[in-house]
Amino acid sequence: MIAPPLIPARTPPHAPFRAGAPRFVPALKPIAPADWLAPDTEAHVLDWKQAMLERPDQVHRAEPGSEAAAHEAADLVGRALGAPVAGDLIKVSRLVSDDLVIMTPGVSGWTCAALTLTTPTFFPIEDVIGRDIAALHGPVPDATRLSTRIERVFEGLQPGTVLERFNWTLQAGADRFTPDAAPLRTRARGVDREAWRTLLHLRVERQTILKLPGTGAVLFTIRVCLDPVASLAIEDRGALAAAWRTLGTEGRAYKGWADYEGLTAAAFEAWAV
Repeated sequence: MIAPPLIPARTPPHAPFRAGAPRFVPALKPIAPADWLAPDTEAHVLDWKQAMLERPDQVHRAEPGSEAAAHEAADLVGRALGAPVAGDLIKVSRLVSDDLVIMTPGVSGWTCAALTLTTPTFFPIEDVIGRDIAALHGPVPDATRLSTRIERVFEGLQPGTVLERFNWTLQAGADRFTPDAAPLRTRARGVDREAWRTLLHLRVERQTILKLPGTGAVLFTIRVCLDPVASLAIEDRGALAAAWRTLGTEGRAYKGWADYEGLTAAAFEAWAV
């Protein structure tokens, strides 16, 4: 296994917990196209990602017939980064920290047709490729309603518009390639509470979608930001604690937060929040 990259000393670039507990809704907002991929707050992971992409059997899949959409997506990303790469999805994935996922319309709805996936947040690549939105969101609370809303967003999305949303959780350690949450949860249960100071990390997914004008496919990008919880600004500590405590039972079960209660309790006690 390739060791995860070092995390720079910084305040986390995104703090979606300020808006409260995770919400299982699309919550997509338009952003300026110029802000789509640059600046790359996670550029420090690019050498690590290069090494991961040398193992395409682990981090890349493509369905037959996805070639045109993949080429268009790669060309669009390359142009946005000022580095055209002649339609190669793996090659362009080396230039940006984001994972790239191509969704195409089909009989059963929008389906994952091709992707590079170096930072899966607790799902294996085989659970994504070839599956439609309903299947992808099956385990999520209120999945049917969520999937229907996402389908409508995809259908109505116009080329040239970039939509952004954030998802977040906490994890034990700085691992980025995490197709299975079980090892992290086991690690969280197996340490002394005071280990939170070095072990507990904020994992934020910055997600964007845009429609490809040529093929009509949707390009979904996922940028994972990992930072030690101990690096949070003092003014953000109370917001994280409040968001953590107010997520409902179904959401907590889905995210596996029970395994982190010892670590988070110790952190919140230390912060007096």
